[in-house]
Amino acid sequence: MNLKISTFAWIVAAAIVATAQAAPRADEGAIRKLDEEQRRMVTAADVTGLQRLAHANLRINAPGNRVLTREQFLENVRTGEIAAENFDRTAEDVTITGDLAVVMGRETFTPGLRSELARTYGAVPLSRRYTNVYLRERGRWFWLARHANIVAAPPSR
Repeated sequence: MNLKISTFAWIVAAAIVATAQAAPRADEGAIRKLDEEQRRMVTAADVTGLQRLAHANLRINAPGNRVLTREQFLENVRTGEIAAENFDRTAEDVTITGDLAVVMGRETFTPGLRSELARTYGAVPLSRRYTNVYLRERGRWFWLARHANIVAAPPSR
């Protein structure tokens, strides 16, 4: 009987460890998908989708050297001040701590012709580094914060 309990305990312990190890990978996959969906929404100027995703306290440290609130960001997407002709992204790292997820990586963003970034840099592909922060509330992930900066091209020699 003692051997049966011991074997059962090891099986249960192994199942708990396997589940605990699989959960972060599953969460990471969900966050990577969410980050890709956020990129797609910006590209498509999907204001309705962005409204659902954006936390009430969303703050963006934008590459145009401004900090935007949720409402300012949504209005800029509505008016075309933030617009993309093309937008590709590679998430390089995802870290999840409790109900907070941080995604860091690189992007190539070609601004829309009438956008703020096109007026500043031209409608040319811009290399950027980015960080997106997501917060889980009430069992759902929300986009809480973002920082994106343009990476200067290395000097020509």
